[in-house]
Amino acid sequence: MLVTNIEITQYHYDSNCARHCANVALSLRDRTVSLFCQINLPREGDAASRRLGFVDEAERQLRRMPEFRSGRQELRLADHLMHD
Repeated sequence: MLVTNIEITQYHYDSNCARHCANVALSLRDRTVSLFCQINLPREGDAASRRLGFVDEAERQLRRMPEFRSGRQELRLADHLMHD
């Protein structure tokens, strides 16, 4: 299944647990999947590193869903998302 768009919203840094938090919405052909993601990066890290971390965490969560974990469907990112 091809991910055609990624939107990161509601970003904040949680100083209580020292993690960056955000909602990550992955747009697929027939649905949009919204995932709550937390990543461990330095608080002062740059936006590009945070985006990559959130996308990696969202992919990890999505791959644990039954349709992907079973191998019935393959998860891919559209080419234009690989260069953002």
